[in-house]
Formats: sequence, structure tokens, C-alpha cells
Amino acid sequence: MSALFKTRARLLASVGAVYCASFIASSPSLAQTGSAEKATASDGPTLPVVTVEASSPSDMQTKTAPSYKFTAPLLDTPRSITVIPEELIKQTNATTFADALKTVPGITFLGGDAAANPSADRPVIRGFESRNSIFVDGIRDSGVQNRETFDVESITVIKGPDSVYAGRGAVGGSIDIETKMPKYEDFINGSVGIGTDSYKRITLDANRKLGDNAAVRLNVMGHDADQAGRTDVYSKRWGVAPSVAFGLNSPTTVTLSYYHLNTYDMPDFSVPFRSTGGTPISSNRGQFYGLNTRDYRYGQTDTGEIRVEHRFNDNLKLKNTTMFGRSTLDYIATNPQLLNATSNILSLQAKSGKYATNSITNQTELTGKATLLGMQHTMTGGVEFSHEKSLYEGYLVTDSAGNNIRSGGPCSVAFNCTPVNNWNPDNPWSGHVLLNGDKSFPGPATHTQTNVASAYLFDTVKITDQWLFNAGVRFDRFDVTATQAGVPDLTNDSNLFSYQVGLVYKPVRSVSLYTSYGTSANPPGANSGLGGGTDQITVANQDLSPERSRNIEVGVKWDAMDRLSLNAALFQTDKTNARVSDGLGGTVNAGHQRVRGVEVGAAGNLTGNWSVFGGYSYLDAITVDAGAANASASGLPMVMVPKHNFTLWTYYNVTPKFSIGGGATVASKTYASVSSTVRKWTPGYARFDAVAAYHVTKSIDLQLNVNNIFDREYYSTAYPIYATWAPGRSAMLTLNFYQ
Repeated sequence: MSALFKTRARLLASVGAVYCASFIASSPSLAQTGSAEKATASDGPTLPVVTVEASSPSDMQTKTAPSYKFTAPLLDTPRSITVIPEELIKQTNATTFADALKTVPGITFLGGDAAANPSADRPVIRGFESRNSIFVDGIRDSGVQNRETFDVESITVIKGPDSVYAGRGAVGGSIDIETKMPKYEDFINGSVGIGTDSYKRITLDANRKLGDNAAVRLNVMGHDADQAGRTDVYSKRWGVAPSVAFGLNSPTTVTLSYYHLNTYDMPDFSVPFRSTGGTPISSNRGQFYGLNTRDYRYGQTDTGEIRVEHRFNDNLKLKNTTMFGRSTLDYIATNPQLLNATSNILSLQAKSGKYATNSITNQTELTGKATLLGMQHTMTGGVEFSHEKSLYEGYLVTDSAGNNIRSGGPCSVAFNCTPVNNWNPDNPWSGHVLLNGDKSFPGPATHTQTNVASAYLFDTVKITDQWLFNAGVRFDRFDVTATQAGVPDLTNDSNLFSYQVGLVYKPVRSVSLYTSYGTSANPPGANSGLGGGTDQITVANQDLSPERSRNIEVGVKWDAMDRLSLNAALFQTDKTNARVSDGLGGTVNAGHQRVRGVEVGAAGNLTGNWSVFGGYSYLDAITVDAGAANASASGLPMVMVPKHNFTLWTYYNVTPKFSIGGGATVASKTYASVSSTVRKWTPGYARFDAVAAYHVTKSIDLQLNVNNIFDREYYSTAYPIYATWAPGRSAMLTLNFYQ
């Protein structure tokens, strides 16, 4: 870590200390909160503490957002925010991060390739990739991963540029995963599931009190299943997440947690687009073009968290979180590509990558209420320091004749090519695989180091009972260095300033009308070396200034009957100073992208027995200015942004023992690649799911899920050169038990 970085880090820490001191001085005297104060969990503080309320098995309404830095309930926060509760994850039997997010309109997923664009979780929010804006318990979750849901309490999606909350990047928004932590109660929950396509899954969630003020919790998962409708595509994984908390019934709570996930699956690049454009080629959904004897994808994630919270009084709380993480992803995959525009012969290219990220983050936050200048303020201020080290290593995959087949090899060598729909995945593999650094393949590995120091402050001011003012500012000192043997080091040092302001008017207690303006900053190297696109630091962009984004939004939120949350928003997001080619081999800050849209959403109960969750998004996303060197691309639609997207999940308790539910996901045409002459897209689709649950006893449920009821053939992700088949019809029967 450079001396300059350390100096600025100390400066930010000093600023945070000054803020904390001034805030404490304006709060009720701490002298009144000594040993005589006996706070308990039941007389919780009137802080903007964030919890998901779920009063019944069918309750989907959320009042506040877990983990994030909001200083008001969702109703009074002037942003588009969706919280996916654990109950929805359970009802839909969403076992992966991607499955859970598909219940939220306006989110799609990009496919991957190799090198800078690995095959892993790549959510796109309102038209902008957000892989590097995923958080766990409020801390950036760095690295290339395929995430699970077994340890998830809820998932918060905030839409629109929000670097003020998330730091670098966050052009389309960010996602925060709240994990399951110990509670002061005893329970054992679990599930055992079987289904079609060799589906098998088991989970356990056990919590036990330890004495008067401590508890321990353990979450365990095992999963093994094939993909419905796809031969030879499978997923195997297991995970364990223990945690322990001390001081649950006292002003000071210390929580220690650990998360481990192992995944082993078959990467699936499915079918290619023709170079002349249009939809993917016609191919049987069941046909897999990979090699069972060679292809694989293995991932591992380990995360440790130490959280210390101290409540001074009902109006002031201090929290410090330290998170250590390591994630790895290693894969070799087959990418079928047509030999030429008119051919029906596929060249079976070999894509690969090996990635590792180590990170450590420390975050300190002070949250509370105070009366300043005659107005009530609810504030959160904090400082954060993070250090990340990433490593990318490539594989050299050669056929039996020694040809590098990353972009395909001669068809004269066996198993390099195949006619469409005429391939056996069990064909023998007689080629070779070498990793960077092997004596016969001394290719350079890329090391990237990222240091960030941040300070932020958020405030919701209650001007009157009807008017609220919301504001936030954040400063990040961002330093990134990439090294590769034999190549000059790449560096970028940026000062990032982001802010948000919003005004809320409440004509009645349950309704908020709002307007807001927020920004984001995206420097070169924002992906810490693993993420691809223009975020990857290169010789051409390392000296450029950060890309800037802004979001203007007006909306309305209504907590109807205190059980159903409704919202609607009209917005425009502009990404300016975007990095584009100068036509001479360089890169300049001259691009402009714009997304205009409308979103509506609903979450909660229509009646005591009937719940709904879902919404609709209309997104008009275009590249306003692609730069002088690519002027023909100006005015074209952006990729991975369906203009129309509708999601709905509904659940009804027919009797005290029997419940049914169903869901729909509808999306319009989605472009994977566009140019002035060629456009590639995946067609629109409508998918329907269903669930039925029977409460056998007070402690045992049986749940039957049927996904993609009508076995609709459509694509779940896309990339400029291929599209990935979505799962076909499947059924899962799960026994859930509670104690």
C-alpha cells in the first residue's frame, strides 16, 4: 500500500472522527447511558435499523431495507428499491442468486466468455452491468462467483446510479445480500427435496441460545441436479455457514460468522448467433456441444465477518465490520461457433479462465437521531478501507495436433467441428491443457491490486410532518495497479465524489411523493481486474478520468392498509464521459448512454391470506453518442435491456392447511449485440410457474413447485456471440420442517 494511500486513509479517518464527535455532542448526553442502562432486545432503539417484516407465511411486504445505509423506511426513501424476502425465495424455490433476482423487473443477466469476461454472475440493472456492485451485509463482495441462497435472509436491489451508497461503479444500481445471523431464540428449520432431472437438495438452519446473551446459528446446504431440458448440464454444490453472537441482550453485540461454498457444474454456452445477425441458430434444446471428458467449472468462496455493534442509547449506535474474503473460479468450456455466415458446421472453441480474489474490508458507521437547528435528523456516517488482490491466469487448450483452439481449430482434426445437432458430448478428449506458468506455456498472469479509502454521510431531515429532505455524499480515494510479467505496470488513481439529494412530500402518513437526483463515478479498473468491458484497466484507458452517471427520478410510494406496498417511478439515467474508441487505437471519454423508463411494483398482502410480489418495467435504452470514431452506432439500442419486463408472484392460503401460488415472467426482445448493419437478439417470452403447499402438521410442510409449466423454450442469458438455453419444465417436491 503506497504512502500516498496511507496518508489519505488517515485523513479520511480523521474526518470521520470529527463527524462522530460533533454528532455525539448533539445527541442526548452519553453520561446518562452508563452501567445503569439495561437495554434489551425487546426495547430496541428508534434508529433506522433495517429489518424485514413478515408476520405470516404469505407476507411479502417489506418496510425497511436490510444492511444498507438508508436513513428512513423504504416508504420515505426517494429511490427505487426492491427487497426480496426470504419467504419469497422459499416459495419460488429459488436456489441461486440469479433465480432470486428474476423476480425483479428490469434485471437481466449477461453470459460470459473467458479472460476479462468470466462465466459467472453478471446481473444487468437498468441497462448497465452490475457484477462489481454486489454486496454482502453492506460490504462489497469482490470476486467472480456463482452465488447461492441457502444463507440468505433477504436481497435488496437499489436501482439507478448509487455510488453514494456503493462506491465505485454502480452505474445501473447495486445489490446487497443480507445473510442469516444468530437470533435470541431456539429453532431448527430444514428441508429435503427431490424432483425431476435428478434434483436433490437438503438444507438445515439451526439456532440455539447460549446462556442469557449469546446464540449460535448454523446453515448447511447440499445440492445436486441436472438442468431440465438440457442433457449433460448439471450443478453440484455444498455450503456451510456458522455464526455466533455475544451480547444480544446488552448494549454491545459481537457477531462472528463464516461462509463457505463449493460449486462444481458444467458451463453451458448453448448456441451461437449467426454473424449476419438475427436470433440464435436453430438447434435442439437438448443438444449439448461440450465435452464431458474435459469441460468443467469449479468455484469456491470463503468469507469471514466480524461485526461489533454498540448502542449508546436509543438514539445512537456505532457499528464496526471487518470482512475477509477469498473467491476462486476455474473453468474450461466449449463455445460452439459457426464456421461462416452460411455454414451449418460448428467450430467447437475452447474458452477458459482461472480467477482468484482476496479481499479485506473494514467499515465503521455511526447511526442515530438528533435535533439540529430545530429539525429532526436521522443520520449515518462512516469510513471504510478496503484492499483487494486479484489474479487471472489463462489456459492454453490445444487439440491432438497441438493447435490452440481458443478460437477454434482445423476441422481436419477430430472433434474440432461438428454439424448442428450431430454431436456426442461423450466423445473422447485427446488434446492438452496447460496453465500460465507451465514450462511449455510461459504466458503471463495478471495481478491486480486495488486500495480504496472512503468516507460518507447520509441524512434524512424531517422539516415538517409532511416534508422530508434526504441527502448523501461520499468520497472515495481509488488506487488500482495491474502488473504482468514483461509489460509496464498499469495504474489509475482517482478521487471519486458522489452525491444524492431527494425531497419527499407526504400528503397522508401512508403515501410519499418524491423526487431525487443521484450520481455515480466509474474509474478505469473499477472491476479490480476481473470483470471485463470498459471497466478493465488497459494501456489505452489508464489515464482517463472516471465515467460519470446521473439519475433523475420522480415517484410515488403507498403503504396501503399497512399490508401492501405499492410504488411507481419515472426516471432518466445518463452515463456521460463514457469510454469509447478514438479510431486510432486509443480510448477517450466521449460517449453518452441514456435509459428512460417507468417502473411499477407491488409487495405485500391483498388480504390476510393472499400475497403478491412483482412489477413492470419499461426501459428505453439507447447509445446517444458512441464517439466520432463509431458515429454509426449513435442512436442504437443498448444491449441486454428488454423494453418490456413483467414479473408477478402470488400466493394464497386456501385453507389453514393448503396453499397455492403461481408466477409469471414476461420479457420482450433483448439485444445481445447491435451495430449499424447487424443486430443479434433473443426473442421475447412468457414463462409460468406454480406452487402448492400442504401443512401436514404444525412443524411439517410439503411443497410442490413446477417451473416453466408449459415447457417454453427461451434463453436465460446472452453474450454477443451466443445465447444460453433456459431450463425446461421441472418439478420439485420439498419437505420443510420446523421446530
